[in-house]
This record gives sequence, structure tokens and C-alpha cells, in this order.
Amino acid sequence: MRIRNHLTAIIFVATGGFSIFAQSAWGSSAIAVGKIAKAVTVLITAPQSNGSGVLIQKDGNSYTVLTVAHVVNDQLQPLSITTEDGQKYQSTNINATKDTDLAVVKFESKTSYQIAKLGDVAKSSEGSIVYVSGFPSTTQVITDTIYNFTEGKVTANASRPLSLGYALVYSNNTLPGMSGGPVFNTDGELVAVHGRGDFQESSKKSDINENVRIKTGFNLGIPISTVLKLSSGLGLSFSSAIASASLNKLPSASTTPVTIAPKPDDFFLQGVDRFRRGDWEGAIGMMDQAIQLNPKYLRAYTARGAANYMLNRVANGLMDMESAIAIDPKYATAYVGKCFLQNELQQWLQALGNCDRALDLDPKLSIAYNVRGLLNANLGKLTPAENDLLRAIKLDPNSYYAYNNLSIVYAARNNLQAALKYITLAMQRNPQSAGSRVIYGQLLVFSKDYQQAISILNQAIAINPRISSAFEYRAAAYLGLGNIRQAQIDAQIAQNLAESSPQGFIEDLSFLNQ
Repeated sequence: MRIRNHLTAIIFVATGGFSIFAQSAWGSSAIAVGKIAKAVTVLITAPQSNGSGVLIQKDGNSYTVLTVAHVVNDQLQPLSITTEDGQKYQSTNINATKDTDLAVVKFESKTSYQIAKLGDVAKSSEGSIVYVSGFPSTTQVITDTIYNFTEGKVTANASRPLSLGYALVYSNNTLPGMSGGPVFNTDGELVAVHGRGDFQESSKKSDINENVRIKTGFNLGIPISTVLKLSSGLGLSFSSAIASASLNKLPSASTTPVTIAPKPDDFFLQGVDRFRRGDWEGAIGMMDQAIQLNPKYLRAYTARGAANYMLNRVANGLMDMESAIAIDPKYATAYVGKCFLQNELQQWLQALGNCDRALDLDPKLSIAYNVRGLLNANLGKLTPAENDLLRAIKLDPNSYYAYNNLSIVYAARNNLQAALKYITLAMQRNPQSAGSRVIYGQLLVFSKDYQQAISILNQAIAINPRISSAFEYRAAAYLGLGNIRQAQIDAQIAQNLAESSPQGFIEDLSFLNQ
């Protein structure tokens, strides 16, 4: 089977790998914060699901747990709250906000538990270290609910919240079930409540494994400043001293609202959201404004490069990567982007040099191994490609894009059994990927399972109506079934799309979090 760029280019996507271990060698700060986190993080168990929360107040024997609304909403039966010492308490006292994804639950206990200390999220600028704790849901791999504490960095801190109050973005590895857990700064202060990955936690079950739900890309939290502003609606009461000392003197309801000038992060996050929705021109416009406010905003350049690629403006994308490299010659992600785009232009030697440079700068950059694996596969170097892709998966076990490319490598070796195995693993990790379905559909066509191929390719087209290769392989499937008329229609659609779209497809901007 010949390797096709328009099938493999989707690798320019990266999820924050869902390890239950920390991402780096921790110092004394992480250990100290870890002790605080474990003491104040609780497991919230509902009849059909579970989430996390953080102990935020105590009034006599009454404890208040802060969490997110989507963990506790629509729960008609009592919730079970498990504290650090393993004790379980029931609570039916739930108070949630309407327009912000926040909620509190209460329980009674005579035991003395530690309460989280509030911090100032405004001090958590891009690059600041933050920690997230919580209790991942069980899966086929994680068979028991295990407390999880992960380290990462702030990638954006918006002054204007996105929908449902989300404003803080960070790179920590998280899993479903950790929603509602606390986000701490290096001083062990609570700065946000963790809520969602990639702007919206998928509510759709995997059609491969109904027990797996996928969270990808950007992790978002609701700042504690927002909690304080909505405290009365949540039934919380904070002293004015806490409000002013911890949260930059939030204005009271009687004061004149203050107009906050937009920050570069505000435009960047809006651009990421527009990219996710397929509005690439809009994404470029937002990144332009972020760069105008901060001419050294590296992620905005690389994101704009990705959007330019999606509009088939490869030269513009290369210029964006070059701009990022000129600002910071050690920014490995920009070299990966340059490698990817040069691969699309079949500039093999230059591309290899840039992938190698990225790995020299960051030997643990999963997406760099993945892009180099793609490049080696296109050069027919299947063993080096396999080695690179396996390395990418080792660094990021939920890299569905690396499983995609491994599937293609094995297909090129005519090992269809292994190819089908790896594309199935890719779809388990991201059930919403149109690109994975296209590869699966191609393999089914190669196996002459034409009817199933059409079904899978229909799903890919429903997710992304502009992915030309889906129509190309559906045309082959219809031809295999003898439906020449429909095959001609699909072939023409594929040709029209190919003329206005790039060969590959970037499905999100989560690679910026690596």
C-alpha cells in the first residue's frame, strides 16, 4: 500500500498524554504542594459517574467542597464524597451556578480536615508551573480509582473568560474524572478549578469502547477569582480580607464595572476556539491581534502557521514558523512545524534537519518523533519510521496520531492485521478523529470490505466534510461494489476539495501544549 501524505498529515495534532505520573523530576516545591493537594482533594462519586473536588470551607462540622457543575448536575441520588483518609460521606446539598460551570456540595464530619488556601491567578502567567490533582475514572487500563497529581505549565491566562467561566489554560496531563479537582500554584495556593480538556469534554462515548471517554488538548480551569465573584450565588462567604489579599481587591457589586483591556491570551484562546470549529480565517485574525499585542508570542505564530496550512498557504505557514524561530532559536515546536510543512513540499533533507534540530532541543518532544516518523515513512524508511512512532507513543501513550501513522507503516509492509490493530487503537483514543476514520476506511477498501468502508468513511465526512481523501476512498469503495455513478461523483468531489485544501489535515492545536 502506497503511503499518502493526505492521510498522514493529520499527525500535526498532539494530545496532552494522560499519564498518571508527573511529567518532570520534581523539586521540593512540587513535593510540598503534593502534600497539600492530597489533603484537600476529594473524590465525588455519583451513581453513573465520578469527579473530583477540593475542600474550600469549614463551618463547625460542615465542610464545603468546590467542584464543577457538570460533575454534580442532574444527580437525583445522594453523592458520595471520599476524603484523603478514605472516609466516605453522603451529601444531597448541591448548589450550582447557571452560566458558569461551578458548583459546591456539603457534608458533615467531626473529623478535622485541611482547607485549601486561595491564591491569585493573575500571578500565574504563561510558563508558570501549576499542579492539578484529582481522581481519574476507571478504564480498561486504570482498573481502580487512583489519586493523581500532575505538573504542567500555564499556556494562557485570559482576562475575559471563555464560555462557562473558563479562562486558565495549562498543559498538565489529565484524565476524565479529574474534573472539579484543584489547580495549585507553586506556593500550594488554589488558583483555579480544573474542568475541561480541549474546551469541551466529549460527552460522546467511544464507538470502539463505551467505557472510554476522551479529553484532548488544552486543559481549562475556572479561576478562583470567578468563584469569589459568584460566591453569594454558590452560598459561599469569604471575608473581605481574603478577597482583597488573595484576589487583587475584586470590586464589589456596588462599584462601577471596570473595563479590562484584552490581553494577548484572550485573542489567542479565541483563535484556538475558532480553529477547532474550522474557522481558519477567523483563527488567523485572532492570532494577528495576539501578535500585535505581543510580538514575541511564540504559540500565536505557530498556531497561525497551522491555520495558514489549513488554507493551503504553505509558504505563509513556513514564514510563521521562521518568525517564531527568529524570536526564540530554541523553540523546538517551531522546528517541528517547519519539518512538517517542508515534508508537505517534499523538501526531505531540509525537513529531516529541522526535525533533528527539534529533538536536539527537546529529546522528549513526542510530536517531533511523530513528524520525523511520518517523514521517514514517506521516504520509504519504514524501520526508522516505526522506531520514531513507537518512541512518540512511549512519550505520549494516548497519541492517536502516532497510532494512525503506525497503522500506515504496517499497511505499507502489507501487514493488514497490525495496521487494523493500530488504527483501532487510534480510534479508541480519539473517537472524534475524521483522519483516523479515513485511514480505517482505506484499510477496509484494501481488504475489499467495501460496505463497511463506506460506513466508516461516511462517519469521517460527517465529522469533516472537507477531508478530500474520505471522498477519494469512498469512490474506490463504490467502484468495488460496481456503483460507477456514485464513484464518479465522489471522485469529482475529492478532486475539487484537493484543489482548494492541503493534502493533510490538522485537527486541533493541542500540539502547542507539548
